[in-house]
Amino acid sequence: IFTIVGYIIISIFMMVVYVYIDGFNTISIDQKTIRLYRDLMTITLFFQYYIIIFMGIRGLGFDIKRFDFSRDAQELNANALDGEEVEINTNIDTTNVMRGIRKQKRELGYFFQEYKFYILTILIITIGISGYNIYNYFVDKYKVYNENTLIGNIYKISVKDSYYKIDNDNNYVIINFDVYKLGVKERLNTGNMLLLVGDNTYSPDKNICYKFNSLGNCYKKQYITEDNNNYILSYTVNNLNIQDAYLIYSESYDVSYNVKLFMKEY
Repeated sequence: IFTIVGYIIISIFMMVVYVYIDGFNTISIDQKTIRLYRDLMTITLFFQYYIIIFMGIRGLGFDIKRFDFSRDAQELNANALDGEEVEINTNIDTTNVMRGIRKQKRELGYFFQEYKFYILTILIITIGISGYNIYNYFVDKYKVYNENTLIGNIYKISVKDSYYKIDNDNNYVIINFDVYKLGVKERLNTGNMLLLVGDNTYSPDKNICYKFNSLGNCYKKQYITEDNNNYILSYTVNNLNIQDAYLIYSESYDVSYNVKLFMKEY
């Protein structure tokens, strides 16, 4: 009863934590609340460690309350002479070991033949679900979006247009995009918006953005609010390949969006 009630409370706590974390993109994060959840999580871990140890002891059949080492010593007539050194033969009879292994293989074979339908059904379902999840993971990870497609969960971004300019020995790429954010207003980290041209990756170059003011307003740490606003970012590139250019928007360490750029000459 103690274990069941404890895990019911832990389940409720986990759901509360999940709802709180899931709302990070719409609420401000309070450090005191985070620390409270961290401390409560530690308490639940200690509870589960206790349950694991307790269940392990019970599962192995030990009953510490019934142990009486003094009586056992009396029944065995144990004395100081029993503490003398003894020789132990460590030679292992490999014949018996191999016989035991072959016996286990036979028993596993019988078990498989008897429950083959259930085992294969479970394996097929498990492999199917795992394969489906792996497929969706890689599809989402390497999916390529087109311009004018809304991307992002925290910041809602849509690349409206992209341009390139060749000026003597310098090559430039300019991206025009709309952005808005639900909930608390924050600044956009432009370091998460990288330009991929061929095998080379470039970060926004704020020092040249003013040259392209005719295309839009340069983003310079303005707050992103619920109102949809339009900005531009500029990049200086070494080798310009307009056929192989992408905007990589990384929202977190494991979530990124690839936008194929169809650049026009500026």
